[in-house]
Amino acid sequence: MRVTVLFFLTVITFLIEPLLMEIIPYLGTAAPEFGIITIIYLAHSVKGSPARGAGVSLLLGYLMDLYSGAPVGMHAFVYVSLYFVLRLLSTKIYGHTIMVQALMGGIFSGLVGFIIIAIDKWLNPIPHSWDLLRVVPRQMIVTALFAPPWFWVLWRIDRAFFYEASPEGVFR
Repeated sequence: MRVTVLFFLTVITFLIEPLLMEIIPYLGTAAPEFGIITIIYLAHSVKGSPARGAGVSLLLGYLMDLYSGAPVGMHAFVYVSLYFVLRLLSTKIYGHTIMVQALMGGIFSGLVGFIIIAIDKWLNPIPHSWDLLRVVPRQMIVTALFAPPWFWVLWRIDRAFFYEASPEGVFR
């Protein structure tokens, strides 16, 4: 139930992202990647089974494939891989400070962006497709700025609906 609520909340933000690009000046084509931040949150809060978190990652990736027009399964594969890598690193990284949340959001947004562009270049070798890498640094900055507030929203949803969420959550 917990991951279902977080999934639908993230799907709603997928619909809001284009509005953010219009409302907030200077974003351009870089919108915050709420799906990646949600995956970081799910992997880093070690509650729940890995299968549920991987399932949410798969569904978010599939929706991103549909939303972006990418080959089906490309984002899904990268998002599930990201979830399991973060799940392995969750015991090594103490991500409960706002600065670390922003760093994780920015770094993993850039990593996912690079991997998606590399896979797309491999699947569809058109000239100048590496030019999309120019957007990745701005995408990293925007995602890093939106990561702590989105972590807070997800943590509040956890606290509001699920009693087993610790009072400190991701902010201890």
